[in-house]
Formats: sequence, structure tokens, C-alpha cells
Amino acid sequence: MKRAGLLAATCLALGLGVGPACKMQLTPEGIMKTFDAITDARKELTPENEYWTGRSVATNLLARHDYQYLDAKALRAGKLKGVTAYVSAVGGVLAASAMETTRSGDRPAPISGWHFTIIESETINAFAAPGGWVFVTTAAIDAAHSEDELAAVLAHEIAHVVRGHALGSIRKGRWANVAKTALDTSVTLDEAALGDLTQVFEGAMDDMIDGILVKGYSRDTELEADRIGLAIMVHAGYDPQAFVRYLDTLEHEQGGGSGGFSATHPKASERIAKLKPQADVLGARAVPAIRVTRFERATASL
Repeated sequence: MKRAGLLAATCLALGLGVGPACKMQLTPEGIMKTFDAITDARKELTPENEYWTGRSVATNLLARHDYQYLDAKALRAGKLKGVTAYVSAVGGVLAASAMETTRSGDRPAPISGWHFTIIESETINAFAAPGGWVFVTTAAIDAAHSEDELAAVLAHEIAHVVRGHALGSIRKGRWANVAKTALDTSVTLDEAALGDLTQVFEGAMDDMIDGILVKGYSRDTELEADRIGLAIMVHAGYDPQAFVRYLDTLEHEQGGGSGGFSATHPKASERIAKLKPQADVLGARAVPAIRVTRFERATASL
């Protein structure tokens, strides 16, 4: 990301506004509010700031890994077509379900809605950024044998967003550094002073990208996303057993491989052991014929 763009993203993410020099007049009261907001960013981050932070992370994810995405021409024109339109429709239903099944500590609904993008990749993977940005690879869709299994993949990622898992991956030390910079700066934070804040903000994005795509989240965090994702998809009317079936596919197709889900998630066998008892309690759901037909039609081109 160019420095000017990153400066603007930093200003927005820290609630400083955007102007010619991105200046903020600091008063004792303002300093304390800035300190409180930055040192407890996950708790205090507004929906607007979360959107801009998530968009910055999503842009960096795509750019750093040179990802190509499906139906790109239509997306650039602001339209949803093909498989992307289908996945977005399924994701939209699940996102609505997530908003209806709130839990203590959930993030607010994304102010710009949810965005579902299909990455062209032969690696089975899916990931999400704050603010409602969800990515799924063509291989992950191809590994699903039904819309219900696809719903399981999307619901897991939606759960990461609503629980703020990416925000929680930012090292606390980074925010402490930002707070120190703000407190050590004179009355006005101009573009030069914001350079230090920009570096820290870029580091925070690195933390989130590392958690999302490189090292993955903690075991407990991933299992929480499984548990909440299961509740989300069931509330939307999908078969809970489909989640277990998709994990079975991951176990057989990936085995001891590396990359994708293997690199960023607990072993599929462990996830199945934790999730299957929960799914069994919920039983099975009948799958409408129209759901089978539309899944086959939508994914035929993959």
C-alpha cells in the first residue's frame, strides 16, 4: 500500500479523520480518549474504523499473495455474477443468521454489509478480515459436495468476523507503542508525526494477516469458530451434519499435507471429534431438492 493511502487508512482506523495533513488537535481529554481507544482497540473500535481496518487487511491479503479472484470483471463493475453471486447469496443468508444469533462480545454488524470473494486457487482454504470481508478458494468450493457443506465453510469464517478474532490477534504491544507515540507528540499530529503511527498500524495489519493466513489462530479460537459457525448454519436451516462431512473431506484430501487449512487450523480429526457430538445433538436436516439443483448449477463451471 502506498504511504499516502496507508496514512489515510491509519487516520480512519484511529478515528483521526482525513484532511490535507490528517491533523488532530490534542487536549488532555482528547489524549486520554485516544489512549483508551488505542490501548483497548478491540473493545473500542467503532464499526466505521473496523470497516476501514478490514478493508486495508483485505487489500493487503490480495496484493501480497498475488491472488486472482473469480468474476473479477463483474466485481470491478460493481456487479455480482456467476459463482460469486451464488456464494454471496448463501453467505448473505448465513450473515443474517449470525446477526440473529448474537452472543455476548460479538462485533456489531458490518456497516458496509458483507463481501464474499472467490479466490482462484488449487489450495483448499478460506479466511476472513474484520468488517465483513470473507474469502474462499475455488478448491474449497470444489471440495464441498452440497450447498450445506459450502455453508459450513462460510459460517466458520463469518464466526471469525462476528467474534472479532482477527482484531484479537493484534499484539498488545503495538497499541502500547501507538499510545506512547500519541502521548509524546506535541499539540498537533501532522503528517510527519503520523509516520510513526502509520508504521505501527502497518504492523497491526501484519499481525492480523499473520493470524488469518500464515500461522492461524489459536486452537481454542478455531474450535470456537466451528461451534459458533455450526449454530449459525443451523439457524439458517442447513444440515449440521454437513459440517462434519466437509471436515471428513478435509481429513481425507489433505491428510498430512501443508498449506491452506492444514497450516492455519487444527487437524480435521480433532475438529470432528469436538464438533460431531454437537452436530449429533442437533440431528440431521432434510435438504430441499431446489438447494441441490442450484448448487450443482452454480458450481458446474468450477
